[in-house]
Amino acid sequence: MKFILNKKFLGILISLLFIGIIFAQVDVGKTIRSFGLMNPVYIIPIIPVYFMAFVLRALRWKIFLHNPELKFNSLLSSIFIGFSLNCILPARAGEIYRAYFFSKKENLNKTKVFTSVILERIFDGVTLFLILVAAICFISPGKMFSKIALSAGVVFFSGFIFMLALAKVRESGSKRKKLKEFIFKFINIFPEKIKKILESAVNKIFSITHSFIEGIAMLDSWGTLLKTMLISLLVWLMEGSSMLLVIKSFGIKISLLGVLLVLSVTAFSSLIPAGPAGIGPYQWGYMIALRVFGVEPESALAVSVINQLLSIFLVLLAGAFFVWKDHLKLDEIKQNLEEKQKVPDF
Repeated sequence: MKFILNKKFLGILISLLFIGIIFAQVDVGKTIRSFGLMNPVYIIPIIPVYFMAFVLRALRWKIFLHNPELKFNSLLSSIFIGFSLNCILPARAGEIYRAYFFSKKENLNKTKVFTSVILERIFDGVTLFLILVAAICFISPGKMFSKIALSAGVVFFSGFIFMLALAKVRESGSKRKKLKEFIFKFINIFPEKIKKILESAVNKIFSITHSFIEGIAMLDSWGTLLKTMLISLLVWLMEGSSMLLVIKSFGIKISLLGVLLVLSVTAFSSLIPAGPAGIGPYQWGYMIALRVFGVEPESALAVSVINQLLSIFLVLLAGAFFVWKDHLKLDEIKQNLEEKQKVPDF
């Protein structure tokens, strides 16, 4: 519990640090006046476009889970509830809850479900990296964005290649079996009590490893890989389209490619383990990206606040609907949160 509290405190501290940096660069009065520039008519088309991204996320998650029997409504509700908790909990902890809750709800192997969430993040990262590289090539925004792209590329492509390599290991089950037999032979030299403890630990490790490798089975198929990458691209095009409408509502002229630059930078900045909803780093990423297009920091801050508040409101609204639809109680969610904070029993 102490570790969890320290993690929450660190996230809030990081958010406050970024907020301090932001307010040192803006005129607060001018920022407040910038909110008046928004045309609320744009909110109407934003809603279906934004929700379409979640529909696509649910379709993609089903592919990652490699289970055709899973119901779409169950996938969608778990995603919205998880994203809702991201708005409340620091460091995107809602993603962990989503995987834990869904595995319990559908009686699925926890490791496989957690693996599917990791795959989601990797595919999102690779997609956003490619979007950012394309935006840099056509817009040439400066060296800072190239450094962001390089850092993101190293992290997410390394993860992607690692997962592909593991998917190939899946095919060599006999080698894993031989390795396990070799380890057990070595364990036999220990006294009986220690031997039982070590055997139990080895069985646990191999069980988790097997489930993890089975969880990335979809990477074996190039057709499935391309399909998943296409859906990932569509997810972020929907996110970018809703962001475009928000920015346009302030009378700012910007192309879709320009918005995709803003989207990728804010998405990568939101990976910083900040407080709930990534407040602080999100605004900072928005401001440095819009600065490329000559948007004043006060206007950029106002746009980022509206964009984030609108996203939070829509996600919380949908999350509340699915909590009601699934007959969940706040006590049940709280209990699940407390359970997932412990070491999961895979």
